[in-house]
Amino acid sequence: MPTAARPQSKVELCSAVSIASGEDPIGSAWHTVRYIMLELPLPWKYDLLDSPNVPPGLKELIHSLYARQVYPGLVGFASDEDYSIHGMTRMIDYRVPAAPFSGFEQREYLIPTPRVADVLRESFETGSTGALDPFAVTAPTDQRDIFVCTHGAIDACCATYGYPIYKLLRHMADNPAHRLRVWRCTHFGGHRFAATILDMPQGRYWGHLAAQDLGPIVRRDGDTELIRRRYRGWAALPYGGAQVAEGEAFRRGGWDWTECLVTPGEAPPHDFDRGPTEEQRMTFAFQHEGRGIDGSVEIAIIPDGTIRTKGSSKGDDWLDAPQFVTEIRSESGTHEFFEWD
Repeated sequence: MPTAARPQSKVELCSAVSIASGEDPIGSAWHTVRYIMLELPLPWKYDLLDSPNVPPGLKELIHSLYARQVYPGLVGFASDEDYSIHGMTRMIDYRVPAAPFSGFEQREYLIPTPRVADVLRESFETGSTGALDPFAVTAPTDQRDIFVCTHGAIDACCATYGYPIYKLLRHMADNPAHRLRVWRCTHFGGHRFAATILDMPQGRYWGHLAAQDLGPIVRRDGDTELIRRRYRGWAALPYGGAQVAEGEAFRRGGWDWTECLVTPGEAPPHDFDRGPTEEQRMTFAFQHEGRGIDGSVEIAIIPDGTIRTKGSSKGDDWLDAPQFVTEIRSESGTHEFFEWD
């Protein structure tokens, strides 16, 4: 007697759910004051540090740092035949500088792979770059690095949506006029916003990306609708209201905003379990040298209900994502920098 076929479970990709729901990705950028981007050849396991090509001793080092409540913003990126050097591990170290700033400070190193853990351990123990300095390399000051999450072992969305976007961006990086390197990387949060990228050294996250979004982001000439629909936030700022408010400044100021030196005010409190129930305020002082502006802006972050969405593609990981509207409440010395609807 024939056996009935077992019904196949259908994976509901969280990114598709998020897009269909109309969820706004703003405020979801992973905020950390330091990113350590470390070259880690494929394949990658769910737990990155269990992957077969992790340098010897690195897993033990990172776990020892966690035990001391030291949390390096570790992201792995895949080797690339055009960028990588056999036997060496590239490390790109990004840190948020003192205000005012327009992005992260960047230092880059090429370390013999067997020595990676020992060099990093000494650097953390001394709290200085002394152990890293002998391995420093100079990267062009106007070069960007775009990291595309393709970590499918974390969530199917990252491979399904992320890898095609990586391939398109990597092709764009072959054009020297773009001054761009593109890397496929491990999980940095927000798989429901796949395809998602991190644009360094500015530190801006983008999500729900489609092919037609890439040219404007690379050229930095996308319209305000692109910013409204695809921008996840600035990693240099804390989660929540601070990033939401900065998104409004970006949308109103356009791409000139990304050239400003910014001094953020005190960030509104953020609750990961539920969003704010009352209006919050965020202030930014900023300078734009080319336009002769030295001003400030105060932005209101107003709760606007929630949207039902999925946190991951596995199981029934449903959640209610807080949504917001934003308004400029006041500005000083901005000389019509911000456009009004």
